[in-house]
Amino acid sequence: MLPVQAQTYLAMVRKRGEAGKPLNRVLRLIRRPELYLLAYANLYANKGALTPGIDPNDTVDGMSLRHIARITERLKARTYRWSPVRRTYREKKRSSKKRPIGIPGFTDKLLQEVIRLVLEAYYEPQFRDSSHGFRPRRGCHTVLDTIARWKGTRWFIEGDITACFDRLDHRVIVTILRRKIKDRRFLKLIRGMLRAGYMEQWVYHKTYSGTPQGSGLSPLLANIVLNELDTFIEDELMAQYNRGKARRFNREYIRLSKLEQRARKRGDWNTAKRLRKHYTRLSSRQPNDPGFRRLWYVRYADDFILGFIGTKQEAGVIKKRIGQFLTGIGLSLSGEKTAITHARTEKARFLNYHINLMHNDEKVSSIRTHAIAGRHTRRTINQQLFFSIPHDVTRTWLRKVEEAGKVMQRGELQNQSDYDIITTYEVELQGLLNYYNRVHNLRPLRHLRYVWKESLIKTLAAKYRTTKARIRRKYGQCYSIDGRKLVGVEIGRDKQKPLRAVFGKKPLQRHTQAPIRDDIQTIHINRNELGTRLLAEVCELCGQEDVALVGHHVRKLKDLKKRWQGKEKPAWVRKMIAIRRKSLFMCEECHQKIHAGRYDGKKLTQV
Repeated sequence: MLPVQAQTYLAMVRKRGEAGKPLNRVLRLIRRPELYLLAYANLYANKGALTPGIDPNDTVDGMSLRHIARITERLKARTYRWSPVRRTYREKKRSSKKRPIGIPGFTDKLLQEVIRLVLEAYYEPQFRDSSHGFRPRRGCHTVLDTIARWKGTRWFIEGDITACFDRLDHRVIVTILRRKIKDRRFLKLIRGMLRAGYMEQWVYHKTYSGTPQGSGLSPLLANIVLNELDTFIEDELMAQYNRGKARRFNREYIRLSKLEQRARKRGDWNTAKRLRKHYTRLSSRQPNDPGFRRLWYVRYADDFILGFIGTKQEAGVIKKRIGQFLTGIGLSLSGEKTAITHARTEKARFLNYHINLMHNDEKVSSIRTHAIAGRHTRRTINQQLFFSIPHDVTRTWLRKVEEAGKVMQRGELQNQSDYDIITTYEVELQGLLNYYNRVHNLRPLRHLRYVWKESLIKTLAAKYRTTKARIRRKYGQCYSIDGRKLVGVEIGRDKQKPLRAVFGKKPLQRHTQAPIRDDIQTIHINRNELGTRLLAEVCELCGQEDVALVGHHVRKLKDLKKRWQGKEKPAWVRKMIAIRRKSLFMCEECHQKIHAGRYDGKKLTQV
C-alpha cells in the first residue's frame, strides 16, 4: 500500500501546483520512504540500473529498506553528499561530434528520481501546452499533431539551442526554483547536485554550468528553465503578432465571381466558363494581408519551431528577439541549425521530419457546406502542411541491407535461430515505420520494407544454403494479410500458444493523430506489486519469515537462460524464470550465497 500513499502525497503536491501556491518543506517531503519505493519501481527495470557510476558496488542489486533509511537519515542530518558522475560519450546522429553522458550511482539516481517525482507533480500543471519533450502523455507525434493545425503558414523559424543541457546556468536554475519553492535546504541540495562534478579517465572535473545528460532529473530542470522561453513567446511575441480574425477577401476574385454570376443569369455560358476558369486560379483571400498575422509555436526539449504568417523581415525580427531572450537566461541559438524557411518553396526539418506547405490549384473536392446551399468545389489541399521522410534517412536504412545498390544478406545473424532472425528484422524496421507513420507519401517506406524483406529472405537462404524461391515457399505459405505475402515462422509449445514471428504483418497506413498508449493503471499495479514484495519480510528463495529483504537483480531473463542452457539451473535462476521477473527479494544470507557462487560452484559474473 505504500506506493499508493506516495501517489496521494504527489496528488497533494499537484494541487498546489495547479493553484500556483508555493511549495514548502520539500526536504521533509522527500524523506518519505513511500516515495523511494515508487522511485525504485520506476528505475529497477531500466537498462542502466545495473550500470555503476564511479562506485562499482553502487547499483540496484542489493536494494533494501535499510538502504532507503540510510539515505533519509543523511538527508535529515544534512550530511548527504552527491558523488561525481562517471562521464562517457555517445555519438550524435548525423554528426561526427559526441555527446557527453553522465552516469551517476544508483543511490544518487534513486534520490534524483524522488526529487523528479515531486518537482514534476508540482510543475507539470504550470507548464505550457506548447512544451512536449519529456512530459507524460506527450511526445514527438503530439508535436506533429500540433504543427498539422498550422494552416496557411508562410515561414518556419527552426530553432535549436546550442548545447542546452551543458550550458544551463546553475544560478538561473536555482533562481527560477526559488520563486515557487520556499525551502532553502532543498535548494542547497539541488545546488550540490549541480556542482558535484564528474570523473573522466579517473580525473575529477568541476562543473560550473549545465545538468549532466543521463541524469533522470536533467530533462525536468531543462523544462523548468525553458518554460521561461515558452512564456515569453506565448505572452509577448504571440500577443504582439497575432492580429486579425481572417484575411480580407481578394477584390479581383470577388469582382470576377460576380461577373460570372451575371453572365450565367444572361445565359452567356461561354463567358461564364471563361471567367470561372480565370478567377478559380486566384486566391479567394489576400495572401499578404497586412492586417492579418499569425504566429504559432511548439517546443520539444531544446528544439523548437515557429510557424508565421507575415513577411520574412518580421520573421527575422522574431528570431532576433528570441535569441536576445535566451542570452538573458544564459543560453544561445545555434547559428547552424536555426533558420528561416519558406513553407511553400522549401522544407523545414523538425524532429527528423520534412515539413512544407502543399499547393495545387487543380486539386479540387466537392463539399456540401449547407443543406440549402448544396454542394460546391473547393481547393482542399491548399494551405495544408505536408509531412515526409527525409531522403538521407531512407538512404541510411537502405545502406544497412544494401551494398552498391544490391540487396545483401546480414551475415552477423546467420548463426541465430529463424525466430530470432525474423524478429530482429521486424523489430528494427517497425520502429522506424512507427515513428514515420504521419508521412503523407508512403512510397519510400513501402520500398524500404520491400528491400528489407528481400534481405531477410537472402539471410535465411544463405543460412540454409538454398534458393530464395524455396525460402519464400517454406516461410510464406501460411502468412498472408490483405493479399500481401509475408515471411514468418511458428514455434509450437506444450500447453501454451505457439511463438510466432512475422515480418511486415502491420500494414503501412498514415495516422493523423498520435497514438497515446500510456496505461497508467497498469503501471501503478506493477509498482504496487514491487513494493509489496519488498515489504513482505518473507524470503522468496528459502521462505524464511520476519527477515529484512534485499533485492537481487539481473539485466535480462534471456541472459539467464543462455548461461545455464544445457546445465542444471540453481534454485534462484529457476525461481526467476518461473515468476518471469528480473528481480528476486531474499534474505541477506541467500543474497550473499548467490554472489559467492554457492549455488553453481562458480563465481557470479555480470548477468
